[in-house]
Amino acid sequence: MEQLVARARPRVPALLERDGNETVSRVQLREILRQEGLTGGRNDRLGLVLQQLRTETTVNTPSRSSR
Repeated sequence: MEQLVARARPRVPALLERDGNETVSRVQLREILRQEGLTGGRNDRLGLVLQQLRTETTVNTPSRSSR
């Protein structure tokens, strides 16, 4: 799981900007995994990866109202 988070993390800000999301979605994460050629994207694991990325995104990204 940590490897998936580490590989996905650099791509998250660009996707959030592109799609206008405040947090990464499951669809966006699957897109990252496909682009990176990563396997192991089972739903139970994706949930944990999403949770970690969303926590990091929330901490590191100001909310829309404060921009």
